[in-house]
Amino acid sequence: MLGYVTIEKNELKVREFDMYQAYYCGICKSIGRRFGQLPRMTLSYDSVFLALVLAGLSEETDIVLQEHCITHHIKKKPVVFGNEALDYAADVMVILAYHKFLDDWKDEQSKVGLLGKSALSGAYGKLQKMHPEICHKVEHSLTDLSELERENSGKLDLVADTFADIMETLFIGYDPAAGSAQVLGQLGRHLGKWIYTIDALDDYEKDIEAGHYNPLIFRENKLEGIGDLLYNYLAEASNAYDLLQIKKNKGIIDNIIFMGLRVRTDVILRERTELNEQSV
Repeated sequence: MLGYVTIEKNELKVREFDMYQAYYCGICKSIGRRFGQLPRMTLSYDSVFLALVLAGLSEETDIVLQEHCITHHIKKKPVVFGNEALDYAADVMVILAYHKFLDDWKDEQSKVGLLGKSALSGAYGKLQKMHPEICHKVEHSLTDLSELERENSGKLDLVADTFADIMETLFIGYDPAAGSAQVLGQLGRHLGKWIYTIDALDDYEKDIEAGHYNPLIFRENKLEGIGDLLYNYLAEASNAYDLLQIKKNKGIIDNIIFMGLRVRTDVILRERTELNEQSV
C-alpha cells in the first residue's frame, strides 16, 4: 500500500480520529518492539486500514494506553496494544516496505533503496520465518509483476491484477481458515487494483519525464476511461466490504471506504485533467 488508503478527516468524529491515531501509533510501537527502531520509519497510514478491518471482525474491546513515543517525548499519546490484527498489519507494512526498497534498488540502483533494504533485511528474515507462505506468495507475485514491467506491458488490467494478487494474499493471510477470508480476499483484490491504477495515474507525468515504467504510458488508450475503471474498483471493494460483519470502529472504516478513497480518486483525476488542459 502506497499512501492512498486514508481517512477523510473532516468527516470523522473527534473520538474516531483519536482511535485512528491510536491504531497508527500502536502499529508503530509493534514494529519497534519486535523489529527495532529503523523499520518504524517505513510506517504509513495504509496499514491502519488493514488493522482496523481485521480487528473489526472481533468483538474484543480495544486496549488503549497513554504512552510516550519516538516523536512525542513530552505529551503522552493514546496507543492501541494487545491486538493481534494490529501486529499482523505491522508485519505486512514491513514486508511491503522491504520489497519496495528492494525493487527501487534493482530497477534504479537507488541509494535509498539500498539503504532501506539493508536496514530491513533482518526484520524481513524474521518475517519469512513467521509468515513463510505469505512471503513466498508475495515474492512470486512481485516476480510476475517485474516481468510485466520489463516487457513494458500496456495491459493495465493484467498488471493491476498481478498487484492485486499480493493484496488478496495479505488480506486473507491473517486467518485463512476464517469464514470471512474469501470476502476479505475480494476486498483486498479490488483495493489492490485501485491502488495500482491510482498510483500509475498519479505518477504518469513524473514517470514519462524520468523514463520509468508506467502501464498507462504503453496502454493503447492511454488515460481514456481511467476514471470509470477507478470508480468501478471502488464499487467492487465497497460491495465486498458490505458483506463483512464489522463489530467495532465501523465509523472509521466506513469513512475510509466510502469517503477517503473516493476523495483521493477525485483529487488525482482533477489534477490530471488540469495538467492535460495546461499541456494543450
